[in-house]
Amino acid sequence: MQICRCDVNIVHHLPMVPYIPTRLLKGLKVIPVLILLYLILYYLLVRFPDLERPRYRPQRIVNYVCPSSDHGQEYEHYETFSQNESALTESRILVLLENVLSRHGRLITHMLNASKCPYKIDTFSKNLPLLTTSTHGRYSTIIIENFNRYLNLPKWNRQLLDKYSQDYKVPIVSFLPGRAQFFSNSKVRGMNLTIWHNQKALNIRFSPSSIIPYIARPNVILPFPVSDGREWTLFEDSINFESVVVVEDIEGKRRAAVIRDKGSVDGVEKIIFGHNLTEWIIGMGFIDALRWSTKCRCGCHSLDRFIQIDIDDIFVGARGTRMTSDDVEALIQSQDKLRNRISNFSYLLGYSGAFFLHGDDLEDEGDRMIIEKAANFMWFPHMWKHNHPQDHNESFLESTMIMNKQFGEMNNLRVPFEYAISPQHGGVYPVHTALFNAWKKVWGVKVTSTEEYPHFRPWGKRKGFIHRGIEVLPRQTCGLYTHTQLFHLYPGGIKKLTSLIEGGDLFWTIALNPISIFMTHQQNYAHDRLAPYTFENVISFLECWTRFRLRWEDPISVADRYFHLFPTEKNPIWGNPCMDERHRSILPPTLNCSNLTLPNLLVVGPQKTGTTALSSFLQLHPDVSTNRILENTFEEIQFFSGENYEKGFDWYRQLFNNGSSKIVMDKSATYWDSTEGPMRAFALIPFAKIVVILHDPILRAYSWYNHLVARNESIVRGLSMEDVLNGDTPAAKKIRSRCISGGRYAHHLDRWLQWFPPSQFHLIDGSELKENPSEVVTNLARWLQLSPFDFQSLIKFNPKKGFYCKIVSGHSSCLGASKGRSYPPISPILSSRLCSIFHNDNIALHKMLLNHNFPVPTWLSSSLNQC
Repeated sequence: MQICRCDVNIVHHLPMVPYIPTRLLKGLKVIPVLILLYLILYYLLVRFPDLERPRYRPQRIVNYVCPSSDHGQEYEHYETFSQNESALTESRILVLLENVLSRHGRLITHMLNASKCPYKIDTFSKNLPLLTTSTHGRYSTIIIENFNRYLNLPKWNRQLLDKYSQDYKVPIVSFLPGRAQFFSNSKVRGMNLTIWHNQKALNIRFSPSSIIPYIARPNVILPFPVSDGREWTLFEDSINFESVVVVEDIEGKRRAAVIRDKGSVDGVEKIIFGHNLTEWIIGMGFIDALRWSTKCRCGCHSLDRFIQIDIDDIFVGARGTRMTSDDVEALIQSQDKLRNRISNFSYLLGYSGAFFLHGDDLEDEGDRMIIEKAANFMWFPHMWKHNHPQDHNESFLESTMIMNKQFGEMNNLRVPFEYAISPQHGGVYPVHTALFNAWKKVWGVKVTSTEEYPHFRPWGKRKGFIHRGIEVLPRQTCGLYTHTQLFHLYPGGIKKLTSLIEGGDLFWTIALNPISIFMTHQQNYAHDRLAPYTFENVISFLECWTRFRLRWEDPISVADRYFHLFPTEKNPIWGNPCMDERHRSILPPTLNCSNLTLPNLLVVGPQKTGTTALSSFLQLHPDVSTNRILENTFEEIQFFSGENYEKGFDWYRQLFNNGSSKIVMDKSATYWDSTEGPMRAFALIPFAKIVVILHDPILRAYSWYNHLVARNESIVRGLSMEDVLNGDTPAAKKIRSRCISGGRYAHHLDRWLQWFPPSQFHLIDGSELKENPSEVVTNLARWLQLSPFDFQSLIKFNPKKGFYCKIVSGHSSCLGASKGRSYPPISPILSSRLCSIFHNDNIALHKMLLNHNFPVPTWLSSSLNQC
């Protein structure tokens, strides 16, 4: 073996190389191989993802076909109403249920909520709810869940209900269950009406000769049973009754499934349904019945239905889920089809520019085509990177909006309207004011929309509001979300989607809302293109079964129209976001639900009944606290009843940093007669206890007048209380109203009981509070489940002041000079005059207290005997 020997001189001239272990050298040789492998995998999986995610041709599903060929025929035979026909009653509807948890009862109230009809729920009990005030009827319509209960009411209650309906021309709307218990195949007692129970209904249609159908298109025939089993009650189709919905029974005989009793026998007009609201065709009849029975004060919008379809996140989405160029072409074609059926229609596309060209090759080609075809659509901005606004301050939001705006300008995206949408609805509601400010600065936004106000569910309760000059419209879902891309993977199957379209939630959303703004995503227009299918078919269903005229308007015009229709919704109603799981997920980091403190006790008034004294005495208990005192104001917050409500939830909650107090109190006597106070309070603190002091309204009115005199208010200068009651000048009328209104206790208590259940009320006799405050406060503390406390030793009568004061550090601490004033005794003539003024209200109060098992104040019993 020959050994090679190196020349020594050569070795000495070689550069010095550090020693590298052989194992490390072998490892370094592997690195280029790993890099090359990574590049190959990246090239295959990222640059060509469509190789791993094959695209399939869109699946085609059979479209809806109207079962009747004459559905295009117009029928104008429905009743119109004059403005003075509704003067006898309030617009509220009384709903009498079997029980508040019944499934059918929930369907009734859902329909009423979605129709924005005011209503009061009651259950059948020994006594009917109060039906009248001293001047008019309380209810425009009475809905009775089960007509059998009406027929079997005790004689006195039946007479009372019928007399109310006769005197105030109030119809009854009711339902006869298919499976009857009281009678079958016989005449209804007192109505001369023959009925058949447990029937099948075939060839169902609305009668063209009835005045009831309004949204429903008559004579379109549903040729097969709507439901399984024999569940219908059918009525004799005769000239004595107006058939609203006509059917054929199993033997082919013509019957009525919904009838109108014209009141020829007992003077009470009725609409009776032979099935419940589980069938959409009965639901349409119910909505039209509400319009007729309330004399157009419920469900009386025009037949125009405005539809807006937003396509959010047009560039946002995981690879393999986004639109391709074929989908873009199909989107344009879909828009053209909808324009033939919805006048002036256009899709609105929302964009986040940072995600442009972030798909696979096919999807990037789709993105480029969207830009190329951008002039075909109208656009609105999201955030640059789909940012969640509630997580950022105003300056950050402004900068991201500017970036998105620049992207739109560079790519000629037409943004013709001051309309924007927040990603995942963050910052719109619950309100993040920084978002509203940034929107106005960068985009000049005037209108947005959200599905979160006041809550996502139920959809029928969604409303609009205006905040910082930006109009927020209710947004609707159509059953499609980012993951609903293929028919065979739709949750619940294609049958579920079809049920939403054909008489389900999507149909009802449009039917019950004069304005519908739908949220969709770009994924719904890719793959099987579920969105075009959904909207084209629901329009076919609407055209078949309703008289609606479908329209499109720009978002600014739509917002003006919405708040013209629903002006009472302009002011937002603040809720507690920590009570809503969806709201908690979109709250700013500054709001920590774990240490949120809100009142759980409201002392609501009335004014001049001792509310300040009561709250002062109750605060002696160590487990009771109240709000911090506001600077330069009275001691009351007056949040739910005054201008402070506009300051919002954050402002209110920061007044109650009270640690571990068991009872946190808000005492504001102006809440009592505030029109919106009960609704606002219930929205924010629905489980709060409510304390009301019922003092003799005669003495309360006299005290209120003297309070104004003591304050030397110009409105009462030179006027005795007799002058106030007798005068007809604007000043006298105003002060009369302020003196008298707060003492109409039944009226105001009824408004509070519309929202809070009776179990959350504690009523205090004002006379007892004045004479024995320690006992009254002790009873209140016991009701609040506070630990025992010796109030009697800390509440003492002060002879100098002439009223009770609390003892603090051994000394008497009394209320200020404006409290507990002494006035000249009320004259017998003035007392008698006030007694007659309040007499009918006191009668109504007495009935209301007995009906709810509330204690009756001693002054009330004596007042009823004196006047």
